[in-house]
Amino acid sequence: MRLRYFLITAAVIVVDQATKYWVATTLQSDGDIVVVKGLLNFSYTENRGIAFGMLNNGNVKWLLVTISIAAIVAVVFYLMRSASANRALHISLALLAGGIGGNLIDRMRMGRVIDFIEIYYRNHHWPVFNIADTAISIGAALLAIDLFLSPHPHNTAAVDTAEIAGEPGAPR
Repeated sequence: MRLRYFLITAAVIVVDQATKYWVATTLQSDGDIVVVKGLLNFSYTENRGIAFGMLNNGNVKWLLVTISIAAIVAVVFYLMRSASANRALHISLALLAGGIGGNLIDRMRMGRVIDFIEIYYRNHHWPVFNIADTAISIGAALLAIDLFLSPHPHNTAAVDTAEIAGEPGAPR
C-alpha cells in the first residue's frame, strides 16, 4: 500500500526535473519570464550550495551528495517502518524524498542545482528556489505538524490509564 507514496516521490522528481530542463533550455539564453509583475519571476539560477543558496561558496558537491543520499535512506527507512495509518506522515516523507532526490540528481549530474522561482516584493527578495525545494519545505512542515501536533498512541495510553485508575489529579 505504500506504493502510492513512492509514486508521490516519483512525481515530485519528474516534475522537478522537467521544470529544470525547461528552465535550462528556455531561460538560460532568453532571460527572465515575468509571471506576476512585482511578485513572481522565473529566472535561471545555478546553486552549488544547499536550499535557498546557503553554502554556495566553495566546492561542497560530494559532501552534499553524501548528505543527500543519507537523508533519502533515512526518509525511506522511516517511511517503511512507520504506522501504515498515518497518511500525513507518509505524504510528508514522500515529499521529502522526492525533493531531496530531485536536487540530488542535479548535484550528481552537474555539480549544481538549477533554481528558477523568484518571489519578491519591491526590494525584498526571497532566495531563488525550485520545485524540489518546495517539496522539501512542504514535507518538512507536514512532518513538524505531525510530530508536534498529532496525538501519539503512547501519550494517549498513559492518560487513559490514569483516568481509569481514578488517580488524584487525573483529568475528569
